[in-house]
Amino acid sequence: MNFDDAILRLALAVGLAATIPLRSGDLRSHPVPAADYRAAISLVERRQAADDRVVAPGGRTILLTHGMRVPRVDVLLHGFTDSPSQFAELADSLYQRGDNVYVPRLPHHAERSGDARALAGMTAVQLRQTADSAVDVASALGDSVVVVGLSVGGTMAAWMGQHRAEVRRVVLIAPALEAGRVPSRLEGFLINLTERLPNVTRRSAPDTARPDRNPGFTTHALAEVLRLGKSVEKSADREPAKAAEFAFMLNDFDRTVSSSGALKVAKEWDAHGARVSVYAFPASLGMPHNVLDGREPGGQPALVLPEVIALAEGQSPRGPIQERPLHVTAKYP
Repeated sequence: MNFDDAILRLALAVGLAATIPLRSGDLRSHPVPAADYRAAISLVERRQAADDRVVAPGGRTILLTHGMRVPRVDVLLHGFTDSPSQFAELADSLYQRGDNVYVPRLPHHAERSGDARALAGMTAVQLRQTADSAVDVASALGDSVVVVGLSVGGTMAAWMGQHRAEVRRVVLIAPALEAGRVPSRLEGFLINLTERLPNVTRRSAPDTARPDRNPGFTTHALAEVLRLGKSVEKSADREPAKAAEFAFMLNDFDRTVSSSGALKVAKEWDAHGARVSVYAFPASLGMPHNVLDGREPGGQPALVLPEVIALAEGQSPRGPIQERPLHVTAKYP
């Protein structure tokens, strides 16, 4: 076999790898709702006990309750490489307003003595299972279930709103439905190819103030997040979402995820009859992808948190965030 033949075969192999998807597992909902308030508490306590065996300080699943079922329960889903403590301030604010609040730890996150390599084992099926389980718990903690998710948590929140009728309202903060800087038509090829290639991990220096974070990224985990996002896109195109209301909180300065990808799903939900609103922080604010982290350049949690609370409660935000017409795409990166 000459060199030209070898190159041709290599190109063919890469093309097939990028075209033929791996079996991603079952991403349909498998609901097993908790029977009552006490059963839901027991489920979370078992999860917290399991967390205590593996997580770093601050990485444990959070549950704040008033000792009974209340009118509203909030499920908060943290971002990639982070932990439930990312939402600790928001959780406390919502709890003080009378809500029960549940913040589950995402798969393989916040593991003790771990770094980004620990996240390589995370799969789309595990994210789906965590999302399903969160609704199973929340449905017994409050009459109205509200889900708030950031980044990968936003992808999970989108899946929950698409598939679980118990969810009333979903707030998606910079959801990772599509990657930034990658054309939508190439997204599927990128996912398939990345999952067939060896995993690549980029580790960042550990944050000594936050041992519950696993800074860096792994290519396999990111591909699994995008695979779950792709499944949401396909489902939203075919059928109405189970949730009634969706609010998007986007960021024009963000290039980590694709706002146009989020808008695509928003339009599908709107076309099928859901109530959908879209808001975006202007690029002039220079906010990072993780808009809740005040330690990152441009982070302004004091500005963002009131906006998130307003959207979680079904109100219109009043700060610098701007409402965007759903069917205008020009301003979205």
